Amino acid sequence: MAPVIPHIRSLGEPESDVELVQRIQLNEPEAFAELYRRYRLGIYQYCFWLLQDHYSAEDATQETFIKAFKAIKNLREAARFKAWIFTITRNEVFAHLRCTKSNGLEEERVAEEQGSPYEELVNQEQKELVQRFLGELKPEYREALILLEYEQLSYAEIASITGSSLSAIESRIFKARKSLSKKLKPYFTERNKS
Repeated sequence: MAPVIPHIRSLGEPESDVELVQRIQLNEPEAFAELYRRYRLGIYQYCFWLLQDHYSAEDATQETFIKAFKAIKNLREAARFKAWIFTITRNEVFAHLRCTKSNGLEEERVAEEQGSPYEELVNQEQKELVQRFLGELKPEYREALILLEYEQLSYAEIASITGSSLSAIESRIFKARKSLSKKLKPYFTERNKS
């Protein structure tokens, strides 16, 4: 049997999520700051797309990290950190959705490449349309599509996070894409004519 050779990180190579979780579990809580830095924006965006409200998204993001920090020592599979934290986030989002029925739209505060004023206007208009129509989808369709497209999670990871079957996730994503395409088609057809 060949000896197990530990991975030696070269200078400047960032620590993996697994290494950071292990450090936290070995009583180095400062390693959590790096996990926060890595995941804060993605979790905020996920919350924002589902809640459609900046303040609710901020609250859900904060609650997610507070709960994750308190529970991370009990995380058995460090390699599943991303799915684990998005499961916590999902629970927070749906708790907020149960408490409030907010459909208000607010600008997403994400840096984007600068282009000409016309390009910026077109990009902003497209973002607002997609956001508006995403907001009209059933929450479970919206959630599956956001996790797939924006968080780059696999169908299996989404199924794990949502507690759904793989076929249910495939169906939700198919229906979400079909619905979005149907809603967006008139806007892009009109633009192509002009």
